[in-house]
Amino acid sequence: MGLGPSIKMTTLHHYNCPITRRLINDTEVDFVGIIENGVSENFDAKVATAVSTGELGSELRLDGAIVAIDGWGNHHIDFINVIEQLGIHDIPSVGLSYIGLQGRLVATNPYVETIIDFNKEVSGYESCVVGQNNLTDMDAYKAIQILKSKVRKSFAFKKRQSELSGTDKIIGSLRRNYISISTAQFGDNTSINGEKLTIRTDIVAPLVAAEPRIRDCHISFLLPHDSKHIHINSNLDFMPIACKEEGVIGMGVTRQLEGVSVMLNGVEYGSGFQPANIGSSEGILDERVCFDQAGTSRSTDIILHFDFLFEEGEGRTSEGIQAAHEMADRVLNEIRQSMKSASISHSEDFIMTSRPSKMRLGLVKICSGLGNMYDTAVFPAQPAGILGAYTTREKDNKPVFMTPCEVLDGAIHSLI
Repeated sequence: MGLGPSIKMTTLHHYNCPITRRLINDTEVDFVGIIENGVSENFDAKVATAVSTGELGSELRLDGAIVAIDGWGNHHIDFINVIEQLGIHDIPSVGLSYIGLQGRLVATNPYVETIIDFNKEVSGYESCVVGQNNLTDMDAYKAIQILKSKVRKSFAFKKRQSELSGTDKIIGSLRRNYISISTAQFGDNTSINGEKLTIRTDIVAPLVAAEPRIRDCHISFLLPHDSKHIHINSNLDFMPIACKEEGVIGMGVTRQLEGVSVMLNGVEYGSGFQPANIGSSEGILDERVCFDQAGTSRSTDIILHFDFLFEEGEGRTSEGIQAAHEMADRVLNEIRQSMKSASISHSEDFIMTSRPSKMRLGLVKICSGLGNMYDTAVFPAQPAGILGAYTTREKDNKPVFMTPCEVLDGAIHSLI
């Protein structure tokens, strides 16, 4: 038991995080930031990570926290332990998880009071449709409103209310400059001319030749009017195409292609093994992906499709899965170079504001951290990329603090 295709938070989901988007704009709260930690394999490590998360929440002086996870079963042990440790530090919480009929909690404690189930499948069972049970904006809205109510009623917050004072202050910002793309093709050179994206025809061949874990990689465009009733291999990720214009991840200015997103899929050579944690998502595309979710492509997007053929056995190793993501990122790096001189169609600003007179809220993201296709990389060199990042597993899944702008600038990359 762990993570199935319908609930997984892809790289695109973290980049569009519905909870972070709502909290950064909520004038009733002082949104402190995000604590990201990983799911561990053994119980002692799970408890250690939860203890560290509770201590970090206390040091951040949180009045309340939302705890979100995209796994269930054994992973709920991490989930309920984090909620418990926050509670021990007088931090009330609201949990967000898939429950349904299949994912009911395998453990509990007195601090587990409020869980919002983001199951959307009428049967109550996990499915192999990517995005079907995604955490949505409505789930985020419900969690935030319930948490505000819990905080207002909490003894610790009532005792602290007299200390709340001060004026609002902007402490950071991020701008997304969007580049509109309406058509795409392959050609002699990678370029962006007006709203046309061209990718070099032979861009992937030398990358495959240099990577022993991957036998082949086929890149194609799926245009909005193309039939989606086609066979695909198991989904590895959905991603945006973005690059830094100024500053580093979480600061300055980012450029993003609008109208294009990336889909990674893969299968093993020989064995035909479809990479997955529990339940693979191969099949007919329009039956295996729920489009227009926070973590999937829009139905109006041009999809840049990477289809990897792993050497036998490599579709079930962390090194093989990571190699596929890194190969895709190297292709995107060439596109990113062309983005730097492309015309901007419009912009979006994310403003981080300190509100010392309001309740201090945080978000805990419990992400994959077991290796193989269930892992998470953080702080890449480019938004939503993987090159330059480190995995939560490498840091023993210990909690990492992120600002809202870092999360919305692609600081989290899903290796699932």
